[in-house]
Amino acid sequence: AIGNAFAVLSNPEKRLRYDELGRDHEHVSTGQARHYNYYTEFEADITPEEIFNVFFGGHFPTGNIHMFSNVARDAHYYPRRHRAERAWTQEPEEEEHRPQNSYSAFIQLMPVFIIIIVSVITQLMATNPPYSLFYKSSIGHVVSRETENLQVPYYVDKNFEKNYQGAELQELEKTVEKDYIDYIQTSCWKEKQQKSDLSNLAKLYRDERLKQKAESLKLEHCEKLSSLIGMHKGG
Repeated sequence: AIGNAFAVLSNPEKRLRYDELGRDHEHVSTGQARHYNYYTEFEADITPEEIFNVFFGGHFPTGNIHMFSNVARDAHYYPRRHRAERAWTQEPEEEEHRPQNSYSAFIQLMPVFIIIIVSVITQLMATNPPYSLFYKSSIGHVVSRETENLQVPYYVDKNFEKNYQGAELQELEKTVEKDYIDYIQTSCWKEKQQKSDLSNLAKLYRDERLKQKAESLKLEHCEKLSSLIGMHKGG
C-alpha cells in the first residue's frame, strides 16, 4: 500500500489520473484501440524494502526507482520492465557488498587467529624443564641423579652437567627437593584417605574382609615423608 501511494504521489500524471478515475476503475477506454489498466498502472515502482532503506538505511536507493514513467506505455509491460531492471541493478550491488562482507567476517575472526598464533609461538618458545622427578624419555630425562642434601632421586638430560654446576646446581637441587616433598605429602594424604574410607566401609557393612584390607594397607609415601623429615632434622 505504501509503495502504491509512493508511485502515485511521486508522479504528477499518475496523481492526476488517480484523482480523476480512482483505483476502482480498473479498465477505462481512452478513445484509442487499446485499453489501459490504470490500477496496474498505479502499481508501486518501489518495493517496501527500498522504502525502508530510504528512511532507515541512511541513503536513497539509486537505479531501482522510476519516479516518472510514460503512462502511454503498455501497463502489462511496465511492471515487467521494472522487475528486469531491478534484477539487473541489484546484481552489481550484491557484488559490491561481497568483498565488504568477507572483510567483516575476517575482522570478526581476527581474535581467534591471534589466539592461535600466540599459542603456537608460545609452544615453540617454551623450553623443557631441566629435571623431572620421574623417568621421561619423551623429553630426554633419562639420566638418574640424587640431590646432595636429602638424596632425592631425579632425572635429567645428557647435557645437564654442562649447564648446571656449583651454585646453580645447588639452587636447582633445592627446587627438586621441595617439589619431591610436595609430591610425597600429597601421596601420603591420598593413602591415609583411602585407608580411612576402607575402615569406614568395613564398619558400615560389618565386612571383615574390608577391615583386614584397610589394616593391611601400607602407607608407603607417609613412611618416605617421615624418613625425609628425620633426615632434614638430622642434617
